[in-house]
Amino acid sequence: MLKRGSIRKILLISGALFISVLLIIAISVFFIIRSYIKKINIVSAVEETYIDEEELEPEPEDLFADITDSPKEEIDLIEERIRKNMEDNQTPIVNDDDVTNILLIGSDTRKKGGFGRSDAMIIVSINKRNKTITATSILRDIYLKIPGKKNNRINAAYALGGAGLLMDTIEKNFKIKVDRFVSVDFYAFIEIVDAVGGIKLDVTDKEVPIINNYVEELNRLNGQDEALDKLTGPGSYLLNGKQTLGYVRNRYIGTDFARTARQREVLEKIFNGVKGLSITRLNGLMNEILPEVTTNLTEGEIFSLILSLPTYALYDLQQLTVPVSNSYKNLRINNMAVLGIDFEKNIKEIRSKIYGAE
Repeated sequence: MLKRGSIRKILLISGALFISVLLIIAISVFFIIRSYIKKINIVSAVEETYIDEEELEPEPEDLFADITDSPKEEIDLIEERIRKNMEDNQTPIVNDDDVTNILLIGSDTRKKGGFGRSDAMIIVSINKRNKTITATSILRDIYLKIPGKKNNRINAAYALGGAGLLMDTIEKNFKIKVDRFVSVDFYAFIEIVDAVGGIKLDVTDKEVPIINNYVEELNRLNGQDEALDKLTGPGSYLLNGKQTLGYVRNRYIGTDFARTARQREVLEKIFNGVKGLSITRLNGLMNEILPEVTTNLTEGEIFSLILSLPTYALYDLQQLTVPVSNSYKNLRINNMAVLGIDFEKNIKEIRSKIYGAE
């Protein structure tokens, strides 16, 4: 029979070994996570000038010559709404220590290292007090004031001044504090879809030529045969990265609301695909994608977010699309198809959803 002192000694040794193993695991996890974080393009300054307003090329849908601008009185009304929202300063910008707003930006840059508009904008808001995570999609056609620039679609801010100008545009127009961002371009999206083995989607007869046009454009930019990866007709497909990008970028069928619905559908399929990847393939995906991610989150902030994921997984998930229902009108201004919005109504809904404010 073991003596009490011997049992105590064994327990102490066992406890020390257990703690040592936990420390080794913790240190290993720390260095693994840190090695991934090091691959991300972390920037400190976001105040950049990308292109001048005069150099901003029109979007394809703006080139239809047979469509005239909206009546002058309708345009004057939205211009006055924009001026009042920006200049009267009746609504202060909300800054809550319990809420972190991170702007996710998907840019339409056609060339690696180039500059483009923000094709997708989603504000992810983590509210620690209310234990909610809100994903707010901001439609690209919203017509507003870009600080220091002319009135334009919100997606032009990213091309004109990068993430810094886009965040400032959101803050000034929607009165919420946004000073953190994560951005990726088309090429990262293509690589993610290809890494999960493609996306299964039903493609209609009307969608085929639109997808093919985007595929042709990317093939030209990459010096490839323009016919490569083009669809032959409608049907069920396992779309690769280029084809899926054409599907989610389609802005010619339905409204921009329909477009964001297609984006959410694909993102859900990508998420399910990533969950099914092996550790080896997931590691390969991280090594491919992370160098193409740009953010002004610090290493410490990224590490903290990763460690908090188990907690955040228990939070209530909410979605919001801006503009909200019955708060906008389709207009055409300076030959651009835009959304003229009721700023007061949208600001109230954003605050209610993100901050729980009345």
